[in-house]
Amino acid sequence: MTPAPETTFVLTSCGRFDLLAETMLTFLEHNSAPIDRYVVVEDSGDARVRDVLGGLPVAIDFVVNDPPQGQMASVDRAYATVSTPWIFHCEDDWRFFRGGFVEESRAVLEERRDVSVIVPRRLGQNPTHDAIVATAPPERVAGFAVRIPRPDAHPVWGGYSFNPGLRRLADWRALGSFAALGHEADASAWFLARGMRCAYLDSPACETTGLFRHVRDAAGPGRASRPAHDR
Repeated sequence: MTPAPETTFVLTSCGRFDLLAETMLTFLEHNSAPIDRYVVVEDSGDARVRDVLGGLPVAIDFVVNDPPQGQMASVDRAYATVSTPWIFHCEDDWRFFRGGFVEESRAVLEERRDVSVIVPRRLGQNPTHDAIVATAPPERVAGFAVRIPRPDAHPVWGGYSFNPGLRRLADWRALGSFAALGHEADASAWFLARGMRCAYLDSPACETTGLFRHVRDAAGPGRASRPAHDR
């Protein structure tokens, strides 16, 4: 008997449908791990997202926020529907280029309880991300090469990230609500305060495609849906 998939794919989107389509197509092309459900939260209120992804070979559960609720509330809304222990979180502006990253990430998370997220993004696109990763030498965890910076590698970033990556549903439940904290930086600080940090696959699997195309977050005036360090 084949065991049930234990990972839910959750993606937050906000009107960038060309980028969204590439994200989904490349994830489906390269991912080799079984996925229980695909959940896409569209925060622009534009129900055409169903048409954009309607031709994909997987069933997708769509949540269209109308009116928009902002990134953090969107993540909470999606995670509240998850019943699997693992979540592969994604955004609408990424390109995947190799497989195996979900399986590798799960092996690391199972061995390292002090790691909150495994991030498989490549270097060379964001100076802050690169500087944090560079503080840690590669090490082997569960047979895979990863970099795990110390919690004090950066005063705010490195504790958590909404970059693509595998994470535990249990950690979100312990936190309670991302929206109640404020923004992505606040979530990162919450995990850092508890000695937890992101880990980074030394063999990357994705890259961002959304540079200079950030959108405003409905959670507050003048706040980007992705903070400056992520663009």
